[in-house]
Amino acid sequence: MIADAPNLNALWAELIIEELIRNGVDCFVISPGSRSAPLTVAAARNPRAKTVVHYDERGAAFFALGVAKALGGPCALICTSGTAVANYFPAIVEASMSYVPLVVLTADRPPELQNAGANQTINQTHIYGPYVRHFAAMPCPDAQIPLEFVLTTVDHAVFAARRSPPGPVHVNCAFREPLATDGEPGKRCADSIRSWADSNSPYTTHADSMIDLDRGAVGALARTLKHDAKVLVVVGQNANMDSRLGSIAVPLTSFDGWVVFADVTSGARLDEAGPVKSVSIDNYELLLHSPKFRDYCQPDVVIHCGGPVLSKRLQEHLALVRPQYFMRVASHPDRNDPYHRVTHRFRCSPEEFLSAWASKSEGPPSDWTLRLAIASERAHDALRKVSNDQRKLSEPGLAILIGQLLRESPNDAVYVGNSMPVRDLDMYGGFLPSGTRVVANRGASGIDGNIATAAGYAKACDGHVVAVIGDLAALPDLNSLALLKQEGVQITLIVINNDGGGIFHFLPIAEHKDVFEKYFATPHGVHFEDAARMFGLPYARPATKDEFVESYRKARASGGSSIIEVVTDREENLKLHRRISDAVVKALEDL
Repeated sequence: MIADAPNLNALWAELIIEELIRNGVDCFVISPGSRSAPLTVAAARNPRAKTVVHYDERGAAFFALGVAKALGGPCALICTSGTAVANYFPAIVEASMSYVPLVVLTADRPPELQNAGANQTINQTHIYGPYVRHFAAMPCPDAQIPLEFVLTTVDHAVFAARRSPPGPVHVNCAFREPLATDGEPGKRCADSIRSWADSNSPYTTHADSMIDLDRGAVGALARTLKHDAKVLVVVGQNANMDSRLGSIAVPLTSFDGWVVFADVTSGARLDEAGPVKSVSIDNYELLLHSPKFRDYCQPDVVIHCGGPVLSKRLQEHLALVRPQYFMRVASHPDRNDPYHRVTHRFRCSPEEFLSAWASKSEGPPSDWTLRLAIASERAHDALRKVSNDQRKLSEPGLAILIGQLLRESPNDAVYVGNSMPVRDLDMYGGFLPSGTRVVANRGASGIDGNIATAAGYAKACDGHVVAVIGDLAALPDLNSLALLKQEGVQITLIVINNDGGGIFHFLPIAEHKDVFEKYFATPHGVHFEDAARMFGLPYARPATKDEFVESYRKARASGGSSIIEVVTDREENLKLHRRISDAVVKALEDL
């Protein structure tokens, strides 16, 4: 194949694709275009390449993001020149801020067409600015440039995407015509890379060296604490670089008296795990409504592992507490300290940190730990009582139902959209089975590309995904419904339609009635049945809990993708949230 490339464009493109595959990047998400034809053809004709074609570049980029999240490694993107390149930008920002590796291959016009009014030509050099870990400008293929340059450029780009902190890289590939696989006599593979061609390995192998943890420093710090120190462990979002973050749940249980607040996306939430020494509290967002709980939850030590936390109340609470030590444990060097409370920083995996903690307290849990656990049980009972009184479907009730239904298929993953859906799952998701994979785009926390990301994750994880997305997130990503028809994609897409932006009802702007509804709530008056019909997807609109359970089980058993639309009322949703928080506050009055 490579040895008989019909022209130099084709040869370079084949080298790029082959070297990516040798580096373990074998999934290519392609958007059609002319200037990118050499790259597209090379990927299409490489028997080891896995390709997905999507006509919308923005959706394609988010699909690749979802694939990379599921794989824990890079996915490649291919698009043509011009605004196609710009349409990748939102997903690249999200990938950068959530540490997800991508290899972005953009085709470009040759230098003589730049700044000359040529069609479909923009300045693509460093177009993604600081949001890529590495940029490489590939010149137009030229016989005077050694082919080794092509290979080492690809090798370095993949290394840059994977090294800490991982993220997207951009390789801008200029091509002159002919773009199709014809035009010049056969161009045989150069003798200089013959040994590479005869092998199955990358030209350059990069070995990333890890930073050794100063275990003595961790042990010395542990020994300074009193045996009855109140330790709060916060497990943040499962950034891709900490792909084993969920596994810290088990070693955490061996630390006597520690209290664990695990973000819903961390994979570290536990329930019914048998006898444990530490206490995992999943409903801390609800508990923090209570002034009594906030006053009592004053730890001596905070150990924050992994990424940021979703809960704004927890962030604000941690900004106010004054522990003796505030430790930040992550495998990247980024600051991630918005409230400037960190006193000690450890660049390592959470598992390494915990294994280095030299002092494990002995004896029964402290009164502090037990009272926090009792508070959690009371809040859980209060939530259950309010929920059981609701026959009609509600947004909090939906989060609870999904948790209960996932117990029937605990290996399923959940993709949850930004705005209210992810917050509701974090607040009311205590019913989720232990270790449930919960995925969200919480790097930049945008509402764009949510359907596409869920589809990419489902494609790569090779299992059923429950995607819960709000209406204002679904509307701009309707093109990505086509991705739900991809082979191997099984998604039950639950669209919560409250005719606008429900989250704004919880913000101070809601008091400004003259501008609120039109400019912030933004009602749209549409439903998603016609969209489902347009893309050939099964559709249901249940009105009660029982109807939802029936619709969900039918969709889950279908083996394909379906849309379930849940219609709610924004004002009623606000009232129900307040009723739940009031019930929790009342349940903790005598804490």
